[in-house]
Amino acid sequence: MDRGGARRPRILVGSLVLLGAAAVLILSFVQLPYFVFSPGSVRSLSDRVVVTKGQRFEPVGEVYFTTVQQDSTVNGWEYLEARIRGSLTLLEEDLVLGDRTRDENRAFNLDLMRVSKSAAVAAALRYLGIDPYEATGVGLAQVTGPSVGLLTTDDVIVAVDGEPIRVVLDLVAILGTYHPGDVVTLEVEPVRGGRSRIVRVVLGAREDDPSVGFLGVVPQTRWEDVEGLPIDVRVNTGRVGGNSAGLSLALSILDLVTPGELTGGLRVASTGTIDIDGNVGPIGGIIQKVVTAREAGIDLFLVPTGELAEARHHAGDLVVEGVDNLADALDVLARYGGHTTDLALP
Repeated sequence: MDRGGARRPRILVGSLVLLGAAAVLILSFVQLPYFVFSPGSVRSLSDRVVVTKGQRFEPVGEVYFTTVQQDSTVNGWEYLEARIRGSLTLLEEDLVLGDRTRDENRAFNLDLMRVSKSAAVAAALRYLGIDPYEATGVGLAQVTGPSVGLLTTDDVIVAVDGEPIRVVLDLVAILGTYHPGDVVTLEVEPVRGGRSRIVRVVLGAREDDPSVGFLGVVPQTRWEDVEGLPIDVRVNTGRVGGNSAGLSLALSILDLVTPGELTGGLRVASTGTIDIDGNVGPIGGIIQKVVTAREAGIDLFLVPTGELAEARHHAGDLVVEGVDNLADALDVLARYGGHTTDLALP
């Protein structure tokens, strides 16, 4: 009787069991360098927007912003699930973090939300004819070439050869009249205000056009708060990061500070960045956000126009409309019964 032959199947089965157990352990406990993004939640904004000055009008409907759940500790099972399920997005760690650590990335996303809230407040109030920020000069994000040693990133240009400079376009326009070798006289002051000083810079030549004068700075407009406004709004989004709630925030602010029902009583969600001029920009995670809105029973979902096709592909019976700016969004709401014409403070 060949006892060795009988043992071989048992050894093979035992080996397969051990291999299977090892595979399960590896899939369960080994962390892979990926992020998985899945559907998150819809969050109402009326209880997050605080009108600290002026009247507040409680809505019947509601404006929501959508979130995406981010998993940064991905094991093998989660990796396999993300490759199979269409509502999940798998991204390599480097594509998400860049050169930031995980903690730095969280802080970066919170900074994005902070800037987004300020932009949303400005966009909403500017739509009502109130500008909460005033341009007061051109700051310098970077100093190179002929300006090195003369200007710093703590400087703000407030005049060129006696001509007041308030926004970046002012600086670009006036420098366009100079040539390489010309001397420009700049009045600059500290970024936080204070006594100004005079700086003279000999312009260099632009690499892409040697006939154009080159100051050697990366300019950015300095904006300061305007005092004494008839309305003041604060937004509390907690520990939610990112800048994709900008459009939702602007709509909710308009809904709460003006009479009438902006949403027509509907549950309206939106996603999209916003700048102070009301322009709506693209966002990430559109698949997860539209699935989130659909499963939450949202009546109408507004998305950036560039992502409308993909959003509708995953929308099912959810109504999705694309917008390019705040005015577009208000036009869409008007078509669905919202009070969005002639918006004004009481």
